[in-house]
Amino acid sequence: MSLKPKSWNPLKIYRGMRDMLKRLSDKNISGNMVGEGLIQGGIIIFDRNGKARYAYREETGFEVPINDVIAAVRTVKSKDE
Repeated sequence: MSLKPKSWNPLKIYRGMRDMLKRLSDKNISGNMVGEGLIQGGIIIFDRNGKARYAYREETGFEVPINDVIAAVRTVKSKDE
């Protein structure tokens, strides 16, 4: 995975940070600037047999596509029944 930014345009970087901080503020989520900021997470949904059926890799500054995650869980659950 590349940590290369999508743009080096300072105005785009500023707007992206501003928008991300606004979303966090709207959701009453606070944080700090301490820690490893380059570590990212994600979501993996496994079926009953332990086989990965869905994966989402986190992208800093973008919200998790919750509707896609819910749809994937429902799909995996219906195939397991």
